[in-house]
Amino acid sequence: MANTIFELHDVHVQFGGLTALHDESFEVRAGEIIGLLGHNGAGKSTLVNVATGAVRPQNGTMKIDGKPLELAGNPRTVEQAGIKVIHQFPALIDELSIADNITLCRPEERLSPTARGEVARNALALLGAELDVERPVHTLEFGERQIVDLARALSTELKVLFLDEPTGALGQHEADQLHDLLRRLAAEGRGIVYVSHRLRDILSVCTRLVVLRGGRVVMNERADRFNVADLSSALAPGLETSAAPTAARSPSTKGKHSLGIEFGEWNIPVHKGEILGLFGMAAGPQFRLLDALYGIADENAQITHGDRRMHCRSPHEAISQGIYYVGANRERDGLVSEMSALDNLVLPWIHHYTRFATYSRSLAEETYRRAERVLNLRGGHIDAPVTALSGGNRQKIFLGRWLFGENPQLLLLAQPTQGVDVGARADIAAALRELSAAGVTVLVASTEADEIELLCDRALTLHGSECVETLPGPDWSERLLRSLVEIVSTH
Repeated sequence: MANTIFELHDVHVQFGGLTALHDESFEVRAGEIIGLLGHNGAGKSTLVNVATGAVRPQNGTMKIDGKPLELAGNPRTVEQAGIKVIHQFPALIDELSIADNITLCRPEERLSPTARGEVARNALALLGAELDVERPVHTLEFGERQIVDLARALSTELKVLFLDEPTGALGQHEADQLHDLLRRLAAEGRGIVYVSHRLRDILSVCTRLVVLRGGRVVMNERADRFNVADLSSALAPGLETSAAPTAARSPSTKGKHSLGIEFGEWNIPVHKGEILGLFGMAAGPQFRLLDALYGIADENAQITHGDRRMHCRSPHEAISQGIYYVGANRERDGLVSEMSALDNLVLPWIHHYTRFATYSRSLAEETYRRAERVLNLRGGHIDAPVTALSGGNRQKIFLGRWLFGENPQLLLLAQPTQGVDVGARADIAAALRELSAAGVTVLVASTEADEIELLCDRALTLHGSECVETLPGPDWSERLLRSLVEIVSTH
């Protein structure tokens, strides 16, 4: 049996009256890739945060290579011991270059700019990425930021790597490259802990599966004993059918285009109440299109409705027209960590809950309870800081902010089910169907074919100047992937 290189024993974590981990133990052996799974709020993030020094438990012990390391909640100490983490939302400094972010707080930082650039290029090469290392991070797309964060972790001594939803913003090609890299790292004796809700990714790369439920380890099995259906059932008994991708319906207004979207060379007709998927690679044009429609891109996008033409020059103008946007980087761009879950949910609509200069908390609570019911929000208290919620439930808060906004007309969603569990995906799909039935048009930009299949009525594969339509039916996700491969291979 391979050597155990990382151990947690009898770790107990409690936040106020909520127990996040119940005296649990966890170990990583050299050369294995562990899939860490569970519902949002199951305790995955807490376990990772304890292991990487971000959270100090009430009790428990940690060992690295058999030697005790104090569980003092000190990320720097743990990182120096060779334990690294890649979070779902990259923690980078926007004003610095890629090279400076990769070498920050390390001996390489004291090297010349040329030498720092070489270190950064070598780290990026491990991921098959070709980025200009002098580019400021604020100019990067979300998927590119994630690649930089990965390169930073790989640029120094590494024993155990924790990854939280590492493929959430990556296309299939980039995800396959990442998996190949993880296999190489494991073959060299590193340990990998892979947190994801993308079950196909988990089963394609992991050797062992650990499932948490309610802060307890409820399963610890070899990965080769499971397929996607079995694992879905183990994670969410009774939900596997409703959460699986299903044939999307055709909108009742098919043939009656209510909107036309002009973007570059494309003129895209959209049905009223349709959920249209925009599928492509990471940092692809599907995300630039949403940015342009919302008024936050240099490129122009116009919406036509009958004889009316509209170009939004700012988010304020877009919101005033009932155009709402849920971006991919929801932690950075969307939530105010110091505010409560309730206040974050109703933040853009505070005037709606104010009568004669008096804030009506009861009206705001009605909206929160609706979001709680429709999106199945779990954990935390309505007045607790939003950071007390799990990552998946924080995403539901931000999504709910716009799903239940004032008079939505066009909803723009970038990877809306990224980082949420199989049950939450079903909750989000049902909420979008309810909006669609009410006549709201939805655009879903994604790199994940399964997400398109679960949510959408129709899809366009976008790459370069190409735009190819695919319709729902048997093997829809596979057909989407094939269409993207065919387009990419001709460029």
